[in-house]
Amino acid sequence: MKLNWGTGIAISLALFACLMGFMVYLAMQQDFDLVSEDYYSEEIAYQEIIDQKQNTLRLEGKASLQLNEEGVFLQLPADLEGKTKSFEGLMYHEQEADNDFSFGEEHTEENRFEIPFTQFAQGKWIAKIKVHCEGVDYYFDPQINL
Repeated sequence: MKLNWGTGIAISLALFACLMGFMVYLAMQQDFDLVSEDYYSEEIAYQEIIDQKQNTLRLEGKASLQLNEEGVFLQLPADLEGKTKSFEGLMYHEQEADNDFSFGEEHTEENRFEIPFTQFAQGKWIAKIKVHCEGVDYYFDPQINL
């Protein structure tokens, strides 16, 4: 059977339409998590985080996340050692919002805190930590890849 050019064009367009339909179907199956469900109000209050980051820049050290056999540890800068502080943190998992969890500590002088390792999934984690120490607020966002 011999096909003319008109039939070839029609078959090509039909195949292209099927391919595009399949690609739209695949795109609709993807799960896209927002960074935050209430991002608009958080964006309005972001000036507070900018101010806290400015306070953080005045410190000598930085906060870090450390991984060992016992678990994941949050290490605050040495400038805050021995001072009474309170902090709250959010462990943010970039790939899956269901893995996010919060943690915190009230009125402590410790500078190293254990974060339960059993809650961690593979991937990149960002700890969003707000520390209140002696009337000054600080914001840290150390990262770790597991």
